Amino acid sequence: MRIIQTASAAQMSQTAAVLILNEVLARQQRLVLGLATGQTPRGLYERLIQAKTELGFDPTALETFHLDEYQGFGPGDDGAMAHELRTHFLDPLGVPESQRHFVPAARDDAEAACADYEAEIAAAGGIDIQILGIGRNGHIAFNEPGTPFETLTHLSTLTDSTRQANAPHFTDGNTPAHAMTMGPRSILKARQILLLASGESKADAIYQMLCGPLHEDCPASLLRLHPHCTLVLDQAAASRLSFPLAQYTSLPLATFSPQDSLPPSCARVLVAAPHPDDASISCGGTLARLQKQGSALHLVSMTAGHRANIPGADSAAARTEVRRKEGALEAHRLGAEFTALNLPFYEKSYVPGAADIASFLDLLRTWQPTAVFSTAPADRHPAHRTSALVVQEAVRQYNQSPPAQAQAIEIWFYEGPWHVFDRNAFNAVVGLAPDDLALKSLGVLAHQSQVQRRRYDTAAESLARFRAITVPEDRLSGFGDG
Repeated sequence: MRIIQTASAAQMSQTAAVLILNEVLARQQRLVLGLATGQTPRGLYERLIQAKTELGFDPTALETFHLDEYQGFGPGDDGAMAHELRTHFLDPLGVPESQRHFVPAARDDAEAACADYEAEIAAAGGIDIQILGIGRNGHIAFNEPGTPFETLTHLSTLTDSTRQANAPHFTDGNTPAHAMTMGPRSILKARQILLLASGESKADAIYQMLCGPLHEDCPASLLRLHPHCTLVLDQAAASRLSFPLAQYTSLPLATFSPQDSLPPSCARVLVAAPHPDDASISCGGTLARLQKQGSALHLVSMTAGHRANIPGADSAAARTEVRRKEGALEAHRLGAEFTALNLPFYEKSYVPGAADIASFLDLLRTWQPTAVFSTAPADRHPAHRTSALVVQEAVRQYNQSPPAQAQAIEIWFYEGPWHVFDRNAFNAVVGLAPDDLALKSLGVLAHQSQVQRRRYDTAAESLARFRAITVPEDRLSGFGDG
């Protein structure tokens, strides 16, 4: 997540406009833009209109999708959010009518209308940049606190606080009780997210979004899961934050040759494996070293892994049991405990929720590790990435209030078959002796249902070759000496 702090609301709008214009200029095709309404993005829209005159910005370069609308309101109705977009942005800018899409909140069949709008977005190739504001209660779009994160476009019941905040937009002060809105999962599908916030009244919502629990009670906290989310905040909206935020700092490179001991933080290591076989594949050699060092190890399968093709196992339950047994055998070979956590996000399109975090947090509080090994949040595989995000949030909550006498947990992110770190992004390298590699292989071979299906050694060799090509020599200078 990128956080840009500006001196004023005017600078916030100018900065956001520059970000969008840069994206338009960098593209060879039309930019699909998701549009929020309200006072906060209005300055951004004014600056994009200015760019048409002053910079020759071509409005045909945009295709727009409206974020949310009051139930029963059409694009031409007074009080409609679509009407506000037309009046203050789309008409003055001159976006062609054929390139404007509005939430179909006036349709009688709300469920069908929501499904059709999702299909309309998909037909356009998805949203490139979604513009968002944030409500004082942490809502994004009209997704009120408590909205499940996996929800797509839906009909929402508005809270009293949201209705009061929007009452000035209606001559009678009566805000409708329901609205049709893109859901949290719909918003997460956007390739980039641009959230704007200004004013002291939004400071607490921004703080909870970034520093509070990742929970459905603060819908905006979901944006911490997005790989390309930018916040543009004025000083008042950012007033509760302390920069730099700790979660965005990094450490210098540490190297551990086969003769070195791994640090004391690895005395009790819990390995969060997205699928039952990911622990040995990704960090099995390090686990072998920790076994020799006398560390306590606990392998956790975050998902059931039942989507794998396993001949002879014709049901999800049968495949789950096969993979559970293989995970337990791997743990036995590595001298580790084993838990099949089977988190619910695996059945919810890889969108995590409070239940996933609570389940992993309970395990942390029970076992009290000193370090958690996890896939990286930038991993492109959805199960791997979601697992990493659940780990990050649960560890953050654990460290805020650890059990009595327990120490804070470190997170070690590891590379895997779907992800290698950027050439200067990793900060630890662990060397392996031949017996470490042998034990890693035994761990991998415990998963016969997968080994027989695909050659892991070929994938591992390709990964190693890629790493050797892309890592600059000076990053590993002196590694292995002595």
